[in-house]
Amino acid sequence: MDSRMIDDNNSLVSRRKVLQSVGVASAASLAGCSSGGENSSGDEGTSSGESANWVMGTSEQGTSTFSIGQALQSVIREQSDRVNLSAQSSGGQVANARSLGSDYDLAIISNNLHYDALQETGPFAEQPPSNPLWAGFSVTGAECFMLTKADSDIETFDDLQGRTITTFGTGSALYQLTMTVFEELGIKGEYEHREIPLNEFGSALENGRIEACGGYTTLRGTSASGGMQELMNRVDLKAVKMTDEQREQVSDITSPPIETIQPEPFENIDQVTAWTDTANVIYGDHLPEELVEHTTRTWIENWDQVKDTYGGVLDATDEALVSGLLPSFTLHPGAAAYLESRGISLDEWAVGSQ
Repeated sequence: MDSRMIDDNNSLVSRRKVLQSVGVASAASLAGCSSGGENSSGDEGTSSGESANWVMGTSEQGTSTFSIGQALQSVIREQSDRVNLSAQSSGGQVANARSLGSDYDLAIISNNLHYDALQETGPFAEQPPSNPLWAGFSVTGAECFMLTKADSDIETFDDLQGRTITTFGTGSALYQLTMTVFEELGIKGEYEHREIPLNEFGSALENGRIEACGGYTTLRGTSASGGMQELMNRVDLKAVKMTDEQREQVSDITSPPIETIQPEPFENIDQVTAWTDTANVIYGDHLPEELVEHTTRTWIENWDQVKDTYGGVLDATDEALVSGLLPSFTLHPGAAAYLESRGISLDEWAVGSQ
């Protein structure tokens, strides 16, 4: 998988302008089995009394994205007699974007990756998605940072140069986002990067296969995935520090913007500088408007059940539901119909037409 690439200064400036326009709103809101495409059941399945069969792309097991997919699947299976949903582990959100409309009917995709897909940059510079990505609603926010062993001589991001590290799976949104930060800091490629599954970060640090690794939380630093729990259980950790100058360098290149957070699940780490994004449910444009409205409504009206199954999701407030939808996104008309029924203004977004 190619690392994220920003082609020139104009691309980065353009990205900053788009992301800055929603950064403040996103940060505020976060406080609070058939294949896809032509093979989907769609209206035909429901007209004869049969349920439509949809497949959702999530991410690798042990990630928050995979867990959220399982929670969403559980609610649809219990609460809807019109849609059968299979939430499957995937090669990551880059793969989700490329496979929407073929392997997947819907998927969970980071807003930063979605933006890159529309711009055909980063991991999509040479292989952009072949089908439209129509936004639904926001489900969670993630904050990522770098960690090392408490007794390591690594102190700052400059110290990562010449070291052996892992960040996240190269197909993941967090990897692509981290590469943007590293590129802006001037350290991208100045280390040996090893591809290691999330649930092996702890053992890899412990036995010296790596000297530093990516870490992340969700919901403003209050929740951590199973893979992060394994890391914390095995290793005494400290955060890699970002200088004030470095923080200024990267201050505007993600949405929500980079900030200092308290990662509550990580003991002995008081504060970290984290780069953040928001993940959204994204629908294929082949899914019927009425069924997407039904599915979106079913989830939101049973959101307490989603949270009971996996707590690392946003609250279902009006602000949170659109917190990760950048102005350049197109909404699925079914999701738009549900959001409008709540009184949410959609003036910032285009709505797809079927």
